[in-house]
Amino acid sequence: MLNIDSLLAVSILSAYGYSAFQLARDPVDLYFDVAGSIVAVVTIGRFLERGMRLSAMREVDRIMQAWSSEARVLRAGRYLACAIEDILPGDRVFVRQGETIPVDGTIAGGTGAVDESLLTGEPFPVARHAGERVLGGAILREGELEIEVGAVVESRIAGLARILWNAQSSTAGVQGRVDRIARRFVPAVLVLAVMVGLGFHIGGASFERALLASLATLIVSCPCTFGLAIPLTTAAAIGAALRHGMLVTSADLFDKATRIDTVAIDKTGTLSTGEMSVVEVIGPPEVAARAAAVERHSPHPVARAIAQLDRSRTAADVESRPGQGASGRVGDRRVAVGSRALFEALRWPVPAPLAAAVARHAPGECVVSYVGWDGEAQGAIVTRDRPRPEWARVVARLRERSRVILLTGAEHPGGYVETVDEVLAGVPPEAKAAAVRRLKARGPVAMIGDGANDAPALAEADLAIAFGAPTTLAAEAADIVIPGERLERVLDAFALIGSTRRRIRQNLAWALTYNAVAIPLAMAGLLNPLFAALAMSTSSIFVVLNATRPILREGADRHDAGAGARTRAWAA
Repeated sequence: MLNIDSLLAVSILSAYGYSAFQLARDPVDLYFDVAGSIVAVVTIGRFLERGMRLSAMREVDRIMQAWSSEARVLRAGRYLACAIEDILPGDRVFVRQGETIPVDGTIAGGTGAVDESLLTGEPFPVARHAGERVLGGAILREGELEIEVGAVVESRIAGLARILWNAQSSTAGVQGRVDRIARRFVPAVLVLAVMVGLGFHIGGASFERALLASLATLIVSCPCTFGLAIPLTTAAAIGAALRHGMLVTSADLFDKATRIDTVAIDKTGTLSTGEMSVVEVIGPPEVAARAAAVERHSPHPVARAIAQLDRSRTAADVESRPGQGASGRVGDRRVAVGSRALFEALRWPVPAPLAAAVARHAPGECVVSYVGWDGEAQGAIVTRDRPRPEWARVVARLRERSRVILLTGAEHPGGYVETVDEVLAGVPPEAKAAAVRRLKARGPVAMIGDGANDAPALAEADLAIAFGAPTTLAAEAADIVIPGERLERVLDAFALIGSTRRRIRQNLAWALTYNAVAIPLAMAGLLNPLFAALAMSTSSIFVVLNATRPILREGADRHDAGAGARTRAWAA
């Protein structure tokens, strides 16, 4: 199949063959240096591209190693540590408190409070018992579980490796179009070079003169600039993204919709951290102190938030009930802290005034932990999923260029409503993709999410960004993955995409301009092969320098230049 290398090979061999032929006739008129120049330019360009890709893959390897983990698997009556990719269907995996559940499976033994916020979109841990299914990627906040692996073993690391390999090896997007153009451009240039030589010879020029004109046309048309314009720029962009904590997982990321009208963004894990904070303490002052003493012994997210209220007292004989709460002795009293289900199990009543005070908080928006002693509930502590400190600023920046839609599975999105343009709440995972399709009727849509429940919407969106600690499904559906806690990196992602598109357009425009000027000059016989090689080399060097300039820095500069400049840069 004809490609850019075909024309390079013909040009190099033509210059070398002509010079070898002339060596026996006229040792002065030689162009071995032309062949050397072409080889040098191509080699340097590909050396730079290879270095950028290797640098990018080293960053990928570092990130993947940081995400990798081991599992304890029961085999032959013994628990053995093994890598996630070595887990087999039917294995039993033992998970301790605070660890991540490595694979999907069914609980064969134990009870625990499982944080599934990355998978279901809900921020609050839920109680899981024997016989119930748990999802790989969830975090066991309390208890210990023995999980039986199903028929299919899901591995987050293997999934990410597959995604990254596909992105590195694909020729989709702009590069694919350039390759298709090259397949037509190469035979056209070969025919053109032959026609130029025949034209000069028919016009009365000597054979050497006609051959030189044909050779100059062939050399000056070498698509080195086209060959370097896309690979170098995309390699530099992928490297810049990884250095700033972003993984490009789609080969055609920089060929996505050039204008985004709507940004749909998930709440839990994206705008919020999934960590809990206390919003209200109901009851006498002893409520906070005694509750904090009991909850200090639990790693549950709600317990950690309550434990920070007071450090003046300690609890003894603490008994934990995963998924419900805990009780312990504080001073001379038995204190219970937990859900309504815990108090029903203890047969401790909740007074009507306390129930009425708690009812002011919308169910699903907050978690209510009742606190009781002396056989009844004495107060309550209300906690809520903690928003990211920078979420309002990031949303405001996004709204400067697009409509921002909050698309969440939570029934009550809380205080996020006033900051966005529209809220779609209580949307189950299977309906999120349909919601994105409806939004796309108004124009291109970008989706930002983190969980498996967001994967259908990410796959449906024109531009998909997986943020936080995305599951394999979310990462596979996304065009770019941004692990970590810094939500402002979403703005960097938009800046990176806009700058890279602009850089690619600049390089392609230069390549077209160069060919539009140089080819007619060569056809007119005004360029000899040496000057043609110099022109080609100069053009390629310009592309190399432009492609290797810092990409994200340019995006950040434009990003900070004011709302109007941001709008123009991101729209580009």
